[in-house]
Amino acid sequence: MKITDKGSKKILIDDCNISLKDTFDCGQCFRWTFDGVGWVGVVGRKAVRCIQQENGFIIENTTLDEVESFWRKYFDLDRDYGSIALDFEDDKYLTAAAEFGKGIRILRQEPLETLISFIISSNNNIKRIRGIINRFCQSYGKSLGSPFGEELFAFPDTEDLEKITFEGLAPLRAGFRQKYIMDAIEKVRRGELVLDSLNDLSTCDVGAALMSVKGVGQKVSDCILLFAYGRHEVFPKDVWIKRVISDIYGDDCYVANFGENAGIIQQYLFHYARNYGTNVEKEP
Repeated sequence: MKITDKGSKKILIDDCNISLKDTFDCGQCFRWTFDGVGWVGVVGRKAVRCIQQENGFIIENTTLDEVESFWRKYFDLDRDYGSIALDFEDDKYLTAAAEFGKGIRILRQEPLETLISFIISSNNNIKRIRGIINRFCQSYGKSLGSPFGEELFAFPDTEDLEKITFEGLAPLRAGFRQKYIMDAIEKVRRGELVLDSLNDLSTCDVGAALMSVKGVGQKVSDCILLFAYGRHEVFPKDVWIKRVISDIYGDDCYVANFGENAGIIQQYLFHYARNYGTNVEKEP
């Protein structure tokens, strides 16, 4: 991997196997949108546009220092994704899935945003999830200006949570999830759930803390563990993954066999199944 400052707050990350489309569209995040030029996203209070290149990508509206201190970890740029599926070469379906999804990287996202986003994602579709999250940010997040045309807003931080009421969440049109969002907010602002302090706990203990929030079950907890806390051994099971397990591996599948990178393998299987189903003979 090579990182080059191209000037005008544009940084080129080269010799890096990544597909921005597959990474941003594989269900792990909800605030990246393609504007015809690149993928515009907001992470924390950073608004950037990422433009796909043949062997990497360009990040606009950032600096070399920010790439090294923040974006490098966010995009998991130092991990060798190419070797992850090699131990499973006898698994025809996984081999095809890994080849199809070889440009996917697991993003390291902000815990508060990931918690609330995956509460919103419960029994929901991508378009509606994004709409609810965008309304939440516009209502309570800080404006980041309009670096790429449309005004962008940060995800509300702990300071912003202080002004949120249950009634004030009604315009989000989140349905039954409104009470779960409010429970998460109340637990965070009362100090019952200190998200940043969970990093030092075991995966099991982090999961238990997350599931103290109403509406957070095993699947949502596993998604937060994987996408916010970097627990790559976790294997979230949504409807697509359950179908893969049933059709390909059998109901007695022991997902721990996928090892320390089970969460990455889960993304390969999820992405492939969503595009090709569970026909083991299907080639990408």
